[in-house]
Amino acid sequence: MPGHHFNLMQKTTYYTFSFVILYFSFFIPLRAQTWSTVGSAPKGSFTPMYVFNNKLYAGGIDSIGKKATHIACWDGKTWGSPDSDLQGTVTVMGEFNGKLYAGTEIGAGMTKVYNLVCWNDTLWKYVGSTNGRINALYVMKGELYIGGSFTKADTVSAKHIVKYTDTGGWSKVGRGLPGNVWALIVYREKLYAGGQFQSVERWTGKTWEDVQSSTGQQVKSGWVKAFVNYFDELYACGEFTYLVKWDTHIWQPIGPFNDACAAMTVMENGLFVGGDFTTVPGVDNVFHIANYQTSSRTWNCMGGVIYWPGDCKNYTGTVSSLAVYKNELYVGGQFMIAGGKIATNIAKWLPAAETK
Repeated sequence: MPGHHFNLMQKTTYYTFSFVILYFSFFIPLRAQTWSTVGSAPKGSFTPMYVFNNKLYAGGIDSIGKKATHIACWDGKTWGSPDSDLQGTVTVMGEFNGKLYAGTEIGAGMTKVYNLVCWNDTLWKYVGSTNGRINALYVMKGELYIGGSFTKADTVSAKHIVKYTDTGGWSKVGRGLPGNVWALIVYREKLYAGGQFQSVERWTGKTWEDVQSSTGQQVKSGWVKAFVNYFDELYACGEFTYLVKWDTHIWQPIGPFNDACAAMTVMENGLFVGGDFTTVPGVDNVFHIANYQTSSRTWNCMGGVIYWPGDCKNYTGTVSSLAVYKNELYVGGQFMIAGGKIATNIAKWLPAAETK
């Protein structure tokens, strides 16, 4: 877990860190005013994040105060732990039939155990196990679709994707997919899957098909880690240096970036993208998060986040999760400064006119 790897007793290091804060405060002044901390935050990476029953849930947590826990929830004022008996690291969350479902991984190396569990706002309940990591959850037509690096769910053979219902349990989704699934979304009443395979795939209800233009154009290079529906167009990003959108006919690149993207969400009329990148089209030094407006087709700097490892090393950082809660954008990842303010791995953002 990254922490503050600097010693305030060492004057040179202290002044360097102070300079970094001043740089972010004054050289990006407008956007810096919109960032704020999120209470007395737990320790962790805050990845993933998900809103359920009017609370913001965060995985990747180590502890709240002196209490060890794997998950935390924020009600807008304070952090709490929803039943600290949850075992394992949370890899993904989603809502299904009024319950919060989560994929977890327990242990290390070859002895890891991967479970699907659900939370009814009182207790965690074991649902089932897979033989690989669960990375994505999405609901379509009353069924929960689960994607990941597994090939089996309990006794059901399932090549990287499976579906679940409370009454029917696990069942196959066609012949499955050729590689690890990292993202799922329903777009225009069909399920789309992205991951470690050559093309975005679409489920017709009977079989999987490549999502490509009439000329055979597909998402090129890398693999998809996130989807979002923005103004009825399907946007995808991942381990490639651009954003793409699908309008049912063609994939259109929106880029380039200088590194990968990991998370996307929509708030009001803006598309927000987070990841490893530090530049976007027309804007340098965005530092891992930026806002895209489709009406003007422009990218906007938000102030950025950075992590400083000290020891004369370069500044780094990343944004790995985004969530909208009570009309505010919550940002999780690995960083120490958000828009010029000290914030460890989680912060929230509002447009300047709406700053509270």
